[in-house]
Parts: sequence; structure tokens; C-alpha cells
Amino acid sequence: MGSTSSEVCVVGGGVIGLAAAAKLRDRGIDVVCFERAEEPGQGQSAGRTRQFRHLHAEPHLIELAVSAREGWRQWEQQFETTLLGIEGALRAGAGPGELDALRAAGVPAQELDPGQAHERFPVAALPPARLLWDPRAGALRADATIRALASHIGAGARHRTEVDSIAIRGDDEVAVITESGVHHCQHAVVCAGAGTDRLVRPLGIPIHQERQAHLRLSFRTTSPAPHPLPCFSDRTESAGEVVYALSDLEDRYAVGLAEVTTYPAVADLATDVPEAIDLAAQRERIIAYVRRILPGLHPEPVDQVLRLTTTVPEYPDDGFGIWRQGPVTAVAGPNLFKFAPVIGEQLATIATASPTAVSTAPGTPRAPSR
Repeated sequence: MGSTSSEVCVVGGGVIGLAAAAKLRDRGIDVVCFERAEEPGQGQSAGRTRQFRHLHAEPHLIELAVSAREGWRQWEQQFETTLLGIEGALRAGAGPGELDALRAAGVPAQELDPGQAHERFPVAALPPARLLWDPRAGALRADATIRALASHIGAGARHRTEVDSIAIRGDDEVAVITESGVHHCQHAVVCAGAGTDRLVRPLGIPIHQERQAHLRLSFRTTSPAPHPLPCFSDRTESAGEVVYALSDLEDRYAVGLAEVTTYPAVADLATDVPEAIDLAAQRERIIAYVRRILPGLHPEPVDQVLRLTTTVPEYPDDGFGIWRQGPVTAVAGPNLFKFAPVIGEQLATIATASPTAVSTAPGTPRAPSR
């Protein structure tokens, strides 16, 4: 590659990096995106589907999800493809105030009786619990989203290369050092998932991510379902587990353990799941849960997604932070896929604003500019 340049450089080709690059392109900005994998979306964005849900413990995250859903629908019109399904989401073991919190944000959620829940989720033997239904949730088509965003950005703006380091050389000059050469830009946006803190800590951006090796298994249904199966969250622990699940398209359904501490911790600054990691116990726990609570699924998995997940302790419950240090912006947090349209827009705004003019959408957690 040698020495190259652009107005803005995005480091990371997962859904957040691609979303930021797409929003910058829509503004007429000369942008390039660096990704170390052979294809974009193979890191924390991996998998055929991801869950879109409104329910969070923090009201500002519910409001952000409402805005993100509008963004997903706009992308569907722009890219002329389905990205967010209409499966809905069922929560078993809903807590006090959750229904009111959703309704306060304009989400037409409702409480279901067992018969209504079974009609929507016939593969499950649901434990006795309060059942909450969100009709506007659904399964995000992750693969389709990555393809649409990558195509929109264009092959010429995407480069497969490993970013080794980033250097700030003035108020509006950044050098991105890659294995292929040096790229010069006026602003760099770092959305590198598990690689983010390694790149930005030397710049004085204090991001410290905790890492786990996360396993999600997919199962086939024992018989055709009358309609697409909803996203599912089991917080009852009646089967000894806290679980999330969602459609994996066609006759496949994906199930994972929801609590990140259930999975093995991975060393600080690691960017990949270690080859020797042992997830046999977690695999068996997911299968045991399927046998007990989801008898409408064949208990032998047909596929899996294995990836690193990262959390930032100061931003719990899928909260996230956006940091800016001069001409470098970085984002970190767990489960950001559902927020991609709004985070991409925020990052594009920050990357094209002066440091004193940085702002984000109301209610979005962000570390102060430095």
C-alpha cells in the first residue's frame, strides 16, 4: 500500500466501523476502512443473525434502541433489502417496571398469558413466570447488513490490513501505521472491537475492555414452525441458566448463555479467541437447556458462532462509551450491533466536527473529549 491518505480513516470492519464509514460516505467525506480479516464482519459482528431488542435497564438505552430501529428501517429503504425481522421478542421473568419503561418510550409492549406466549413461541416449554412481549423487536440479518454496508462503501474504500499503531501528529493529522504502509488522515475513528484498547491506550484514551470467549449454538426445529420464532430471553433461572435466543433464519434457532461471566475470561488486549480455550462445559449447558426448555428443537447443534465479546465495566447493560482525543475517536461497549445506525451517525458527526463542537444524541453515554 505504501503511503496513502484520506480525510477520515475508520479502523475496524465490523458493523460499527462499516456504519461509521457509510455515514461518512453519505456526507461526501473521503473515507477508507481498514479491516484485518479476509472479509468484513468476521470479528464481534460474526453470525447470521443478531438480536434487536428495546428492553434495557437504563431508560436512555431504550430510547436509543427506538431511534436505532428507525435507522434500521431507513437502511432497509436505502439498500432495498430486509435487515430487521418482525419476529418480536419474548421475555420470561420480566422484572417490575419493565413493561412501563417500554411503554414510556413508545414501544407497544404487553404482558402475555401462557397460552398467548405458547402461540408465539411453540417450541418452548416455558417456566411459570411473568411474560413480556415486544412486537417491534426481532432478528437482525447480520450477514445481509455487513454485505449491504460494505457494498455501499465500495471495494476501493475497504482495505484488508492489520493496523499496528496510531500516532497523532497535530490537531488535525493522524498517521495510521499498518502492515502495508502508513496512511495519513485528518481524523481516525477506531471501532476495532477487541483491538480497540490496544490501539488507543498509547494515545491517552483510557479504554479497558474485559474479554470473554463466547459460544452460541444453532439448532434445527423438530417440525416447521407456523411463523418465524421470536427472540427470547429467559431470566427466570428455573433451568439454572440465564439465556438469550433468536431466529438463525430458515429452520434454525440460536441459543446462548446470556451472562458474560459464564464464559472463560481471555487475557487483556487479546484480539482473538485462544486456540486452546475450552468451552465444552458451556456447550453442554446450552444443550441441556435446549433439552429442558426448548423441546421443539433438535438437541444436537448444527452450527456455532465462537467469538470474543468485550465489556467495559463502567458501561453496564449494553451501554457504551465514545472517547475523543484530538483527531482520534474511539468507541467501545458490548452488544453494539443493534445500535449500529445511531452509533455510526454519532461517529460520523464527531469525526467531522472540531473538538469543541463534539456532541452526541441525547441520552447516549460518552466519555468527555480530551
